[in-house]
Amino acid sequence: ESSTYTGFEFQSEGYPALAIINANLKDIDRSKYSHSVFISIIPDHFNENGHPMEPEYDYLNEVEKKMIGYLEDQTETVHVGHTTVYRAREIIFYTKDPEKVEDYLEHYLPGVEREYSFETDSDPEWSNVQAFYDLI
Repeated sequence: ESSTYTGFEFQSEGYPALAIINANLKDIDRSKYSHSVFISIIPDHFNENGHPMEPEYDYLNEVEKKMIGYLEDQTETVHVGHTTVYRAREIIFYTKDPEKVEDYLEHYLPGVEREYSFETDSDPEWSNVQAFYDLI
């Protein structure tokens, strides 16, 4: 089943920002996926708003699709979406398997050849993304 994503525009640190959020997750039992996973990738080429330009935009989408494919198939993880802020693409997952996700990201992300960071947190209430779901 394919997911339905909803787009939002907002401001972050004085710059326009975009969010693409998986609307299918609004009404699921989220308690199963108790850990947030935020992955930040710095684009090589960006415009005056700090957003990736083509073909960098397409490349980051491919990177994200590969992560979704692996994490949703091989771990108990759901893809919440991503935000594009000044000089960063932040990809958001929630998972039941934070250790497996961290192991995967530690192996996968160096091959992306971009500056990156990621963080997993216990967030059973999904408070880190609730503001997006309040708007859907």
